[in-house]
Amino acid sequence: MADDGRIARRVVEVNMAHMAALVKAEEVDRQVGARCLKFLLSASSEIPPGTKAEDFHQHLEQDAVDALGVETAGFLNYGKSRNDQVATAIRMELRAAIVELARAIGALQAALLGQVRKSGALMLPGYTHLQRAQPVTLAHHLFAHFDAFQRDAERALQLYERVNLSPMGSAAMAGTSVRIDRGYVARLLGFPGLVANAMDGVSSRDTAVESLSCATIAMLDASRLAEELILWSSAEFGLAELSDAYAASSSIMPQKKNAVVAEMVRAKAGSVIGDLVGACVILKALPYSYNLDLQEVTPHLWRALDDATASMRLLAGMVGTAKFREAVARSAASGGNSTAVALANHLASEQGLSFRQAHAVVGQLVRISEETGEPLQEIAAKHLPEVSSKFGKKVALGRGTIDGLLDPAKFLGLISTEGGSNPRQIKKGLGDRERDLASTEASVALLSSSLKASEKRLRAAASGIAREVK
Repeated sequence: MADDGRIARRVVEVNMAHMAALVKAEEVDRQVGARCLKFLLSASSEIPPGTKAEDFHQHLEQDAVDALGVETAGFLNYGKSRNDQVATAIRMELRAAIVELARAIGALQAALLGQVRKSGALMLPGYTHLQRAQPVTLAHHLFAHFDAFQRDAERALQLYERVNLSPMGSAAMAGTSVRIDRGYVARLLGFPGLVANAMDGVSSRDTAVESLSCATIAMLDASRLAEELILWSSAEFGLAELSDAYAASSSIMPQKKNAVVAEMVRAKAGSVIGDLVGACVILKALPYSYNLDLQEVTPHLWRALDDATASMRLLAGMVGTAKFREAVARSAASGGNSTAVALANHLASEQGLSFRQAHAVVGQLVRISEETGEPLQEIAAKHLPEVSSKFGKKVALGRGTIDGLLDPAKFLGLISTEGGSNPRQIKKGLGDRERDLASTEASVALLSSSLKASEKRLRAAASGIAREVK
């Protein structure tokens, strides 16, 4: 019964649409339908404590019988089953949940772009294998996260289209001999189309699995961002400071500032993955059509979507209020010989070595630098002729050329490929992503307003009939 609370309001709405369709088809007396609709318009979607009903569906019907008598309320379930009613109510609630997930992803994307506007040109290390690899801009790094979340938002909106089909009129699984206009019911409930097959309508839950999959992918992306916030805010990295609103002190060590909210987001990713696996295990061997096992899928669905949506909102707050330490970031970007590839590229493009030869030459110079503790610039100036001669061609470069090639800021300026980390690409990258975000936000707003409008239309149609009560 507790799990019915999430869809109780939708169940009332499904009953309204179904009764309006029965009246329209003249399958029930108009006065009977009017009294039922008047009851439904004022029916509570709260489940009272201590109810003896098996579920909310039974509770609603019994309330109607108590209020109207069985001669009238007994027609509420004429031509429908709990099977198609539940399947429809789930899809209705799921539509709203998908919209909220997409909205929350958009809020996180907006926070990422906000940081790009504030600190996008900041230079910091890019990592592979969690080792300093090459210098990048903060904008480049945050754009990577933005683009992953853009795909998450697009998946959610594509999913919405598949969820937004009505199973009502499927009855138990074979359809019904009662003359119900399924298209009319669908329109009243805000569905643009139907689940074509009645058996598929009541027993399929692939939309639930797809929703869980979308939530899982989004949470994988969220968890990776949360992990970076945890690492970057640690003393070892020192690249960022999280707002006190998203951190907590140790219970015993007053000097500590723990990224506890990011840790919870990281943990919730595991919970959402578990919900996806749990639903798949329940569904994997069910014969068609309806089985009560399907009830166990729904709690996984709501829990995962709620966790994913809340996680996106928390990350939006964390990202939006984070502060990046410019001096630490620039120093880190300059360390670890992270621009060595620029020297190798120069040897290949300007000095006649193949890239593999150039790679070996620079690798040897880096090794000498690490063994002696001298900067790579000095080692290259002193040892490049000697080392390069071992790999096929003697090359000498002036110190100014070497310094220019190994300077992190100049290194970034040499990047010419689209989508790279050259600071000159920030403005265009920001504009492109602002348009992506605006498109997503417009789609979310349109879907949200459409759902609200469909609910108003349903209540208006029900009220029109209910006013006929004599």
